[in-house]
Amino acid sequence: MNLRNNQITVGEVLSNPQARALMQRQFPVLFRNQTMLRRAWNMPLNRAMNMASRYVPQSVINQTLNQLRAL
Repeated sequence: MNLRNNQITVGEVLSNPQARALMQRQFPVLFRNQTMLRRAWNMPLNRAMNMASRYVPQSVINQTLNQLRAL
């Protein structure tokens, strides 16, 4: 998947079924909180991942980005 230097929006990523499944596995809290999901939908991926780094280890974020790029 082309993440466009992490400028792709969260919504664009989640529109891909494989990417959505990966994100659901890696960040289940996002999918349990629909308000958070709606707020993140139009957010660039790099901004969302920066926010996630407060709650998720950077290694998980890096692994997720690498897996998304491989799709």
